[in-house]
Amino acid sequence: MKTIDYLGILESLGWILDKLSRPTLNNWLGEYAGYDHRASASRLVNRLQQEQLIRRTRSGKTMEFAITEKGWARLRDSDPERGWQRAWDGNWRAITFDVPETRRKDRELLWKALRARKLGFLQRSIWVWPHDLQPIVKDIIRVEGLPECFFGFTTRDIWLCKHAEIVACSWDWEEINRRQQAYLRHPASNTRALETASVEKLAEATRVEWSIYSSAFSLDPLLPQRLLPPSYAGQSVQDRHKAFRRALAQRLLLLSSAKA
Repeated sequence: MKTIDYLGILESLGWILDKLSRPTLNNWLGEYAGYDHRASASRLVNRLQQEQLIRRTRSGKTMEFAITEKGWARLRDSDPERGWQRAWDGNWRAITFDVPETRRKDRELLWKALRARKLGFLQRSIWVWPHDLQPIVKDIIRVEGLPECFFGFTTRDIWLCKHAEIVACSWDWEEINRRQQAYLRHPASNTRALETASVEKLAEATRVEWSIYSSAFSLDPLLPQRLLPPSYAGQSVQDRHKAFRRALAQRLLLLSSAKA
């Protein structure tokens, strides 16, 4: 069976508006999932409701849906602008550890956990982050256990390295830029095609948009504005994405009004 990106669907709904009434939502979710059967829309709604990301209420023959506060919090956490606008106190938080070669698998799992949280890899077994690391470290330890010689520290200066050099060395900006430029070049970011699109075409366009937009920020640590490299294209990606969201919302609202 085809895998469904439930959080991607939640994000897509958040682009549009926080309340949609039947039949628009069920049609939208059904087409988004790429299935022809209304049962697939029900499975999606059930899953999102079980995760407490949406809620639904019935009023007579009308079913209404809304994104919950938990759902909106999930969406806010994934907003790049929150990272860029986050204040930085000028301190770097660093962690280091020593897992012996005989436990290479454990070391690789730990590295994957750190990369998944987008920490910067400054050099061998030294990882850096501009914000409080303790919640991240506690979560990693809870999942992966405590490695040998694991400790963290806070420092304002790392000798012989300027802040820009720390940023340049700790993240793969070449690959981040490649993905973001790929988004900007992708024809799906052209919003004019949405002006006359059907619900089915809107759903397909949103699937593509979500895929390439997610890829554009998949490796991006979303650092505070003052730490971003001069060639950073993330803001251009976000501007294009917001234009897509506006066009998508306008078209879907027009279609919803026509069906009302």
